[in-house]
Amino acid sequence: MSPRGVAIPDLRARLFDAAERVLARDGAAALTSRAVTEEAGCAKGVLHTHFAGLDQFVAELCLDRFARAAAQAEGLPGRAGTATVADNLAAVAAALLSLDPAVVELAVTRTAATLRIREA
Repeated sequence: MSPRGVAIPDLRARLFDAAERVLARDGAAALTSRAVTEEAGCAKGVLHTHFAGLDQFVAELCLDRFARAAAQAEGLPGRAGTATVADNLAAVAAALLSLDPAVVELAVTRTAATLRIREA
């Protein structure tokens, strides 16, 4: 665990990755701020210092993962003429399907997070 008052490099990514591990191992019901910070090896209050609460954290996690998948799909036009249409579409489909189903579940089952995602 990091000492108090010391900046944690890439904290946002660290918390998001920890949340995905909690989801994969224990399911959506086990996703709490404490579970995430324990998994990330951070102080309990760190999540609430950087996010307005668990719902905002979940919304930002979902938006981050959606953006990651979209960035992979953005490369499709650049692949024109480099492979077959089917191969290029399969690559994009794989990128979009790489979204963790548990993250997608969070996006649609946590009301406050869903509203934030819709706003974005």
